[in-house]
Amino acid sequence: MGRSSSEEDRLSGLADGVLHSILSVLPLKCAVRTSALSTKWAHRWLHALAASEVLDFTDRDFVRGQSPGQIAATVDRVLAIHGSAPIHVLRVALSPLDAVRRDVVVGWIAAALGRGAREVGLDLARRGALDYAKGRASLLQLPGDMFQVENSLSVLSLGRCSLRDVPPGAAGLAGLTSLSPDRVDVTDDALRDVVSECRLLEFLSLRSCHLLVSLRIAGERLRGLEIVGCMSTRDLQVAAPALESFAFYGDILYSRDYHGETEPVEFVGKDNTRTPSDAATPELRDVYLCHLGFGGYDELIHEFAYSCTLKKVAHARILTLCSVGLLHIQEERSLSQHSMDTPNLEETQMFDQLSMDGPNLEELQLLMDSMDDDDVTRFSGFFELTHPPLLERLFVRLPASCEDTTEDACSGAVVACEHADMVLDLEIVLGHLTFIKVVNFRGMTRELRLLRFLLRRAPVLDQLVLVTPEEEGTPGDHDQQQSVSLLLKIVLEHVTEIRKAWLGQDAHVTVCRPREDDSRRPAHTKYYHEDQAQLYFF
Repeated sequence: MGRSSSEEDRLSGLADGVLHSILSVLPLKCAVRTSALSTKWAHRWLHALAASEVLDFTDRDFVRGQSPGQIAATVDRVLAIHGSAPIHVLRVALSPLDAVRRDVVVGWIAAALGRGAREVGLDLARRGALDYAKGRASLLQLPGDMFQVENSLSVLSLGRCSLRDVPPGAAGLAGLTSLSPDRVDVTDDALRDVVSECRLLEFLSLRSCHLLVSLRIAGERLRGLEIVGCMSTRDLQVAAPALESFAFYGDILYSRDYHGETEPVEFVGKDNTRTPSDAATPELRDVYLCHLGFGGYDELIHEFAYSCTLKKVAHARILTLCSVGLLHIQEERSLSQHSMDTPNLEETQMFDQLSMDGPNLEELQLLMDSMDDDDVTRFSGFFELTHPPLLERLFVRLPASCEDTTEDACSGAVVACEHADMVLDLEIVLGHLTFIKVVNFRGMTRELRLLRFLLRRAPVLDQLVLVTPEEEGTPGDHDQQQSVSLLLKIVLEHVTEIRKAWLGQDAHVTVCRPREDDSRRPAHTKYYHEDQAQLYFF
C-alpha cells in the first residue's frame, strides 16, 4: 500500500528550530541540495543559515560547484534575511574577484563587523593567480576606515587583499588574537607596525606575502608563527618570549650582512632583548623547517646559514626537517672540514656552529624528496651531528613517487655484510627510540640500508611501522595483498637478522597501506610542499 502524504512528509512537520539545527550542521553543499525535496524546502536552507550566528561560505564542494556570481548572490541573500541579528563568524571563499563588484565584498565585511563578528575570513586567493602586471588592481582594496572603529574582532584571515590604506594603530585590529594574511601586499614596516599594535596576538600566519624581505616580529603573547611561501624573505628576527610553535616553508634564510653582524634567524628571549648568537627562545616547543622545491646549496650566499638557523631551534621537543636541509648540513660540514686543514679563529668558530645537540628532542620527522646514495649518507650524517639523547619517535616520509627505475625492490635475500650498512666515524645509540614510522616505503635497497642503520642503533625499539605508497586498486585486490605480503616477509627477514646480530630483542613490525594505518601520527601533518604550486602566485 502507498504511504499517505502526511507520512511521506514527516520531516517537514518538525519545528523550524529543529530543522534549522539539522541543516546548520550539514555541509553547505548538502544543505543546498535539500531545496530539491519540495517547494516547501526551496529556501529553507537559506533561512536556516541566516538564523545561525556562524555564516560560513567556504565549504570546498559548495565553492567548486558555484560561479563567483552565484556565491555572491547567496551571501547577499543570507545577509539580507539575517537582518540586524548578531554575527559571530563570517567566512567567504570567492574567486576570481573580478566577477563581483568590490564594494559589495567590502560591504560584507563592514556588515559583519557592525554586527559584532569575532571572526572574519575572506579567501579571494583559492583559484587563479595574481597578475603582477595588474599590481594592486588584482587585490581587494580595503578602505582606510574599515578598522578605525573599535569592534569585537578577534580572528582575521585575508586572502588577496590590500592593507595599504589601513593606517597603523587601527582600533579595530587591536583585539586580534589571530591574524592570517595570504597574498597580501604588506611590507616589512607595515607588518611590524600592525603586529606591534595587536598586543593580544597569539597566532600569526604569513602566506605568499612576497613584499616581505627582512621580517621583524614582536609580540608578548605570540605563541604560534607560520611563514609559508614568502619568496622574498631573507632574514627573520622574532621577539616573542612566549613562542611555542614555529613553522617555515620557503628558501633557506640567509643574512645579506657580509660583515657577520646579523644572522638569518634570530630569536629574542624572555627579557625581550637580543639574545647571544648561541642562545635560543626557551619557550619553543615544536618547529617545522621545510625547503623542498627550492634551490640547492650556494656557497656564496648560504655559507653556514642553515646550521645557524637549526642551532637556534635545536632545543625544541618536536622537529620536522627536510632533505634540502640535510643537503645544506652536508655541504657546510664539507666546507668546514676543508677550512680546518688551515684553520683560523673565524673558521674554527664556524666549525663549532655545526656541532648541534638536540637536548630536548622527543619527536623527529624527516621529509625526503629523493632517496639516492647521497640522501642515505646525509640521513646518517644528521644523526652524527645531532645525536639526540631523548629521541622517542622518528617519522620518515619518503618520496610519494619513485622516479628511479634503476633500482629494483629487494628480492628478499638478507645481506649481512658490513658494506650494506652505513658506518660512521662515531658510533651512535638512540637509547630512547621506541617508535619508527616510514611512509611510502617500497622495500628498495637504499630504504633497507636506512632501516638497518636505525634498527642497529635502537636497542629499546618497540614498534616499527612501514606504510607503502597508495597504489591504484581496490581494497582486497589480490595482487596488492601479495605485494604487501612479500614486502612484509622481506622486511621481517632483515629485522630478524639485525636483531639477532646486534640487539637480541624483537620489535613489533607492521607493513600496511595508508588506509590501513591506524598507528600514531606525527605532530606535524601539514605538508606545505605538496601545495607549493599555489604558493608561487602572489
